[in-house]
Amino acid sequence: MELVVSLAYCLVISFLFITLFKGLRISAVLGMILAGIVCGSSYSRSVFLEPNLGTIAIIGDLGLLSIMFLAGMEVSWSTMFKETKDAAVVALFASIFPMMLGFLTFMLLGFSVWISFFVGICMSITAEATKAKVLLEVKKLKTKIGSLMMGVGILDDIMGLGLFVLVGYWFSVGFEVRDAMMLSGAIMAFFFGVITHREIGRTEKRIPLLEKILLYLVSPFFYVSMGISFSAHSAIIEPTLVLIIIVVAFTGKMIGTLLTKPYTKLKLNQLYLLGLGMNSRGAVELALAFIAFRAGFLPVNIYSGLIIMALITTLLFPPLFTRIVIKNPDIMN
Repeated sequence: MELVVSLAYCLVISFLFITLFKGLRISAVLGMILAGIVCGSSYSRSVFLEPNLGTIAIIGDLGLLSIMFLAGMEVSWSTMFKETKDAAVVALFASIFPMMLGFLTFMLLGFSVWISFFVGICMSITAEATKAKVLLEVKKLKTKIGSLMMGVGILDDIMGLGLFVLVGYWFSVGFEVRDAMMLSGAIMAFFFGVITHREIGRTEKRIPLLEKILLYLVSPFFYVSMGISFSAHSAIIEPTLVLIIIVVAFTGKMIGTLLTKPYTKLKLNQLYLLGLGMNSRGAVELALAFIAFRAGFLPVNIYSGLIIMALITTLLFPPLFTRIVIKNPDIMN
C-alpha cells in the first residue's frame, strides 16, 4: 500500500504541473522538472517516498529511457536535410564553442578535468521539443530558419551524445555497471525513437498513445529521481556558481552561433534568433547530467546548478523568440 501511495503521489504531482504549464503555454518539460523537485524535496521524501526510494529509482531508470526515446521521436531527418550545409556549420560551432567555454571556465575555477568536460558537454546540448512547440505556435516550423533551427538541434544533440560517450568511457573508471548500462540504454533509446519516427511516423494512431503513456506514466519518475538528488541548499549557498553556469551556458551558445556569420549566408539577426533557439535545453541535457552525477563525475552543487540553468534557459526562449518573430516576421525566411 505504501508503494501505491508513493507512485500515485509522484504521478498526480507531475500531472498537475504538466497540465498547468500546458495551460500557460509553457513547455511541459519545465513542469516535469519542477514536479520532480517538489516530489524530491525533503518533506515529500519523508512523508510520501521514503520507504520506496529504491523502487522509484528503478522506475526512474525506465523514465530516463523513455525521455530519451521521446527526444529521438522529435528528430525529423527530412526537416534537417532541408538546410544541410548551414545546419552542419551552425551545429558544429554551437556545440563545440559552449563545450570548450564551459570546460575552460571550470578548469580555471579549479575543478578537475572530467568535471569540466561533463559540464561543457551538458552546456552543449539543446532541446527539440520546446523549439518545435514554439515554432508550431507561431506557424514558422516550415520556414528556412525554422527548418534550420530544428536541423541544428538534431545535429547538436547527436554530437553532444557522441562526446558524452567518448568522455564517459575515457573516464570509465567512475562508471559502475549500472551507469554504463544506463548510458548505453539511453543512447539506444534515443536512436530507437529516431528510427520509429522515420519508419512509422507520428500520425499512426498507436504512436501518440504510446507518447502519452510514456509522458504521463513513466517519464515523471526520471524527474522525481532527478529531484531527489537536487540540492536547493547547495544552490542557495553558492549563488555565484549557479550564475556562472547560467551565464557561460547562455553566452556560449550565442557566441558559438554568431561566429558562423562568415561561413553562412544568414543575417546577423537570424543567427541571433538561432542562438536563442540553441539555448532552449531540456530532457537530453538533464538525462546526461543525471548519469554523470550518479557516476560521480559531477558534484551535487554543479549538478543542481545545471538543473537550474536548464529551467531558466528553456523558460526564456519562448517569450523572447515569439516577441522577435512577431515584430519581424520576415526574419524566418
